[in-house]
Amino acid sequence: MSIQQEPKLPKVFNETGIEIDPVYTDAEVIASGGYDHIGKPGEFPFTRGIHKLMYRQRPWTMRQYAGF
Repeated sequence: MSIQQEPKLPKVFNETGIEIDPVYTDAEVIASGGYDHIGKPGEFPFTRGIHKLMYRQRPWTMRQYAGF
């Protein structure tokens, strides 16, 4: 039986040049200041979306389908 290797993903950077990891674990969240800095859905700093229920309550708009 052979062990399957995970595919090598290309590095991804945001507009300011910061590398974005494909997955962030609890250890990285705690090292960055913990869950207190993430905020709740619909609350500042909006890391979990601008609406409390996001698209569970509000349907997607044509703008989102079109990629704008």
